[in-house]
Amino acid sequence: MKLPSQIAVPESRDDITQEVKRLLRAADVNGRIPTPRADILACAQLVESGELDLSTYEESFRTKALGFLHKAIGKVFGYLDFRAKEIYVDPKIHPSKRNFITYHEVTHKILDWQRVIYTQEDHSTLSPECKSIFESEANYGAAEILFQCEKLEEMALDYNISVASVLELANHFDASAHSTMRRFVERHRQPCLVLVLKPTKLEHVDGILSYVVCYSIASIPFLTKFGEPFRNRFINPGDQLCDIVNKTRQSDSIWLKDINGSPHEFTVEPFDSGYRQFALISPAVKKRSRIVARLHIVGQ
Repeated sequence: MKLPSQIAVPESRDDITQEVKRLLRAADVNGRIPTPRADILACAQLVESGELDLSTYEESFRTKALGFLHKAIGKVFGYLDFRAKEIYVDPKIHPSKRNFITYHEVTHKILDWQRVIYTQEDHSTLSPECKSIFESEANYGAAEILFQCEKLEEMALDYNISVASVLELANHFDASAHSTMRRFVERHRQPCLVLVLKPTKLEHVDGILSYVVCYSIASIPFLTKFGEPFRNRFINPGDQLCDIVNKTRQSDSIWLKDINGSPHEFTVEPFDSGYRQFALISPAVKKRSRIVARLHIVGQ
């Protein structure tokens, strides 16, 4: 499934990575995990304020139009005031998402080609397409700062491919499960894929759910060997994949054919983050890893 435009990899990715690496060096991050937010803000010459309830002040921010608005589902999560050199981040959002929103706004600041100072007169001069590109670039830069470019990719080599590994790394980087899952899979050197799912409103027997596939993320080795085997927009009861996802905490196996038609066994591990459901798909025969992460479920 095609990635939403704002999280798709932008064409300017190499330039963004270069700017982020320059910022990480200036902040003397040097592999410190999680990324030291205060040092990043200092090097970007920004201060952070979390006292404002952005949902309350959204309309006044629109009127002032001094910077970019990071929006999702009609709600303002972060705001960059270029003139005052301040970042406002909604204090009500989950701490794991707060870092990403902060670094999103930092990226707007450090990319030279995005330094547009809005006024009430010229706020509408940027086309919707340009705004979408800027948001995509800021999201990409936020992930680069949060995961320190190749750092998570390098650490992932020591872990087995599993939801437990993703959650453990998310904790290390002080990141959300969603952003870590995406990064873990798309940068992995083994063939793996994750389906990002949302339950439909259809009601089936015994409480079984059907799902819409929001999008999928695959590693380059997976795409090279298997192409895109999941093309359906929905997965429904009776489909083996749907049955596995409905188990929520139990992994199971499926078989996928490579581009030459040869079958390979994969493990499907479902996971519900509370916001989205995921199906992490990886080879059933695992390569030996230095770290085998364990999933700890509260109450069990």
